[in-house]
Amino acid sequence: MATELSADSESDLDSSPPTVLVVDDDEDLADTCRYWLEDDDYRVRTAYSGEEALEVIDADVDLVLLDRRMPRLSGDETLDKIREAGFDCPIAMMTAVAPDTDIVDMPFDDYLVKPVSKADILDAADELLARSDFSEEVREYFALEATEQALSTRDREELRDAGALVDLREELSQAYDDHESEIQQRELQLERLTHVNSVMRNIDRVLVEASTRETIEREVCDSLVETDSYQAAWVAEYNSHSRGVRTRLTANTGNEDVDIDPGGQVEERVSDAVSNQQVQVLTQVDADHAAAVFGADFDADGTSAVIVPLSYREKAYGALIVYTVPGHTFSDHELEVFVDLGQKIGNGINSVEQRKLLLADTIAELEFRHTDTEDPFIALSKETGGTITLRGVASTDESGLTCFVELTGGPADELLELAAGLDTVENVRLVTEGEESLFELTVTKAAIETLSSVGATVKTFRVESGEGRLVAEVAPDADLKAIVSAVQSTFGRVDVLSKREVERSVQSTESFRQGLGDRLTDRQRTALETAFSAGYYEWPRDSTAEEVAEAMNISAPTLHEHLRAGERKLLEAFIEETE
Repeated sequence: MATELSADSESDLDSSPPTVLVVDDDEDLADTCRYWLEDDDYRVRTAYSGEEALEVIDADVDLVLLDRRMPRLSGDETLDKIREAGFDCPIAMMTAVAPDTDIVDMPFDDYLVKPVSKADILDAADELLARSDFSEEVREYFALEATEQALSTRDREELRDAGALVDLREELSQAYDDHESEIQQRELQLERLTHVNSVMRNIDRVLVEASTRETIEREVCDSLVETDSYQAAWVAEYNSHSRGVRTRLTANTGNEDVDIDPGGQVEERVSDAVSNQQVQVLTQVDADHAAAVFGADFDADGTSAVIVPLSYREKAYGALIVYTVPGHTFSDHELEVFVDLGQKIGNGINSVEQRKLLLADTIAELEFRHTDTEDPFIALSKETGGTITLRGVASTDESGLTCFVELTGGPADELLELAAGLDTVENVRLVTEGEESLFELTVTKAAIETLSSVGATVKTFRVESGEGRLVAEVAPDADLKAIVSAVQSTFGRVDVLSKREVERSVQSTESFRQGLGDRLTDRQRTALETAFSAGYYEWPRDSTAEEVAEAMNISAPTLHEHLRAGERKLLEAFIEETE
């Protein structure tokens, strides 16, 4: 039996990131917490006082991290006012104030004692958000437990009212007796949550550090099977033309590779998962398949499996197949994590391929002639009579491709108005106006967006009076036929003018690029390129940090973190090269 979950459908799983409000008068700490949380894909708001927190909190806030010791309006007072205003979201006090029995009646859900680490913040956020789905009585039990644990760090003799702690423990014991079955179930859920998130963060580290696709796949499989919940994992490669499946890599609990014949039940499901981009769950693994794959020692009774498509936008890389230990069933949260994991792995593989393209001595170039007005850049050039030139790509996410283009020989205000009216343009902003006007556009359908989705890098794109010339670079071993097919199936009036292999000849430049590529993370590179394309480094600046951050869908403090780290590495690479 199998169930399906779409990797991109909100009707299956709500993949919208939770919103966290961080409140602390220590602006550096608040911004650091924001950086940690955003790096883990949370949406974050910051407030540097209790008064500001009350102004920015609304029904969209899912969690509050609240400092106790703040001037004017204290954290305790802010907490009371938030509750009085009717906000029932989880709240964690985050403070250097040693807990005392005055906290017994405070309506918080967790108590974090400073200094706090990134793991402290992320673990608390994950658990408190998971508790949001619990019944009110069970939520209250865990809040009481958090209070008791905070007070247990103090000697009883140091407490103002030791009897209050005794009463609290009696109340906690009674609450447990009243809801024992549900509390035990929820405790197991939270334990699994901690485990799954720990695995995911380890995998995040792997994705940042890995230099090959094989390293990513190996580390992901090993990380999964080293836990108590999963007994085997393997990666399947999928051929979109033949719809065939073959094993790329496997791992079991003994960390031994197994020669898998992915036939029958699993091959069919892998094909469906990849071609339809849907996570699938086998609630009972077929015993014959398990025996054929992993041998007689593999316990298939009560074993389920999840099949996760690995993709980057339109490009499918295959699937990750993970088998549980007997008796372990996938929770909704786990399935949400696996949807996210498949996308992250696909992103990681694409990044590795892009790095390989960047550092390759030989690359393949595809040149296209493009006149299809379904592409917004072709349409805008034709309507305005101007020439549009691509200057840089900022970011690619679920909302489309954000890029910067220059308009010459055409009216900027007309292009702005026309672009705002196109269905294929999500956002448009005039960065600078003049003889060469710079625009920021987020497009949901364009040739450069399609090429980006299949792993190509657009080297040049120039459109004059509705006729475009586009040159894209791809790795020499890339499937050129599939890349051309992706563009031509989306836009009817696109012709391939040439396919050629190009050898990069300037070794010193490539050596510098390779050294820099090894230093920069993908986010640091994207931040630098986006800021440069947006005119952030011009004086006066064409775009502010806030505008650049918005183009990348991150906060300004996070942008500054990436820029500072990237600029330092860029200078280090330059200085070492010139010494």
